[in-house]
Amino acid sequence: DSCCHHPGVPIFHDALKGWSCCRKRTVDFSEFLNIKGCTVGPHCAEKLPEAPQPEVPATSSSLQEQKPLNTIPKSAETLRRERPKSDFPPKLLPLNISQALEMALEQKELDQEPGTGLDSSLIRTGSSCQNPGCDAIYQSPESDATPCTYHPGAPRFHEGMKSWSCCGIQTLDFGAFLAQPGCRVGRHDWGKQLPASCRHDWHQTESLVVVTIYGQIPLPAFNWVKASQTELHVHIVFDGNRVFQAQMKLWG
Repeated sequence: DSCCHHPGVPIFHDALKGWSCCRKRTVDFSEFLNIKGCTVGPHCAEKLPEAPQPEVPATSSSLQEQKPLNTIPKSAETLRRERPKSDFPPKLLPLNISQALEMALEQKELDQEPGTGLDSSLIRTGSSCQNPGCDAIYQSPESDATPCTYHPGAPRFHEGMKSWSCCGIQTLDFGAFLAQPGCRVGRHDWGKQLPASCRHDWHQTESLVVVTIYGQIPLPAFNWVKASQTELHVHIVFDGNRVFQAQMKLWG
C-alpha cells in the first residue's frame, strides 16, 4: 500500500496556507489539512524529528518572568529603615523653558514699574522683594532703607536666548540669566502674594518620578524647584503676583 504524502513543510503567508512541495494554496484551514499529498512513497511508522529551535538570548522581560512568584514583600519596618534620611537640605533643580512658553512670554508684555512699597504693618517678616533681580528679604522696617537693584523690564525668551528688555544682555544658560545683576536702583516692593491653586498629579517609572503641575503662563524668572531624596519643594509665580507653593513627601 503506497503512501501519498507531502514531503515539504507547511507555509502560512498573508492568510494563505499551503505546502512548500506543491503550489495549491487556500484560506480555509480545514481545506489546507485536506490537501492531498503530492508524492507517493513508503509509509513511515516514526514521526519525523522537528527542526531545532534557534536559541533566543535572554532579555530583561524573560528574566522577570523567571523570577519566583513566592517573594515576600518588605515590611513597613524594613521600608522605614531603608528610607533615606530627611536631614539633607533640598537642592535647587535646573529649570528648562519650553519653546511654547517662550513664545507665550514673547507675546505677553510684562513691563510694569515696581511698586512704591506697602505699609510696613502689612508686610510679613521673611517676605522677598518682588522686583526682578533683587533677592532682598524683609527683616524690619529698616529693610526699606536698603537700595533695591532690580530689572524694571520684562524677561525676554527668543530662539533659546534669554535676556531682560531693560538691559539686553543675552545668554543661553538659564542660571546665568537669573544671576544677571539689576540695572536700576530703586525701592523694594514687598508686595503681598496671593495664593494660587493648581491641579497637579504624578506618575512613576522604573527610574523616575514625574510630577506635573497645571497652570497658565508661569513667570520662570521667579520660579524654583528644590528636591532632596525625601521631599520636593515647588514655588511657581503667575501673573498678578499669584503664587503656587507645595511641599511633597517622596516615598518609594
